[in-house]
Amino acid sequence: MKFSRLVLIILAVLVLGGAALWQFFLKGQLAYADIASAYVAKQTCSCRFIAERQLDSCLGDFTQDVSILDVSEGSSAGSETITASALGIVSATAVHQAGTGCVLQP
Repeated sequence: MKFSRLVLIILAVLVLGGAALWQFFLKGQLAYADIASAYVAKQTCSCRFIAERQLDSCLGDFTQDVSILDVSEGSSAGSETITASALGIVSATAVHQAGTGCVLQP
């Protein structure tokens, strides 16, 4: 009886600790990563395909450190794309099409 009660107490503490960690730290970090990846994808797409600069030059324009984001260039159905992802969890893709500029893909 005492052992099962101890296991339940430890399990409850772990669950509450995980919920607190999510609420006060991880949830905000994921929201920040979502916004940052979308911003970097859009700005880099405009710099790369509208201003026709090199990808490394475009990444040097950011005043904040964006080294945690993996930025890649590609093409899809006749249009160029820039994808920025944070730790493989959150990603955003901006698409450049002639005449419309760069837009974030939903």
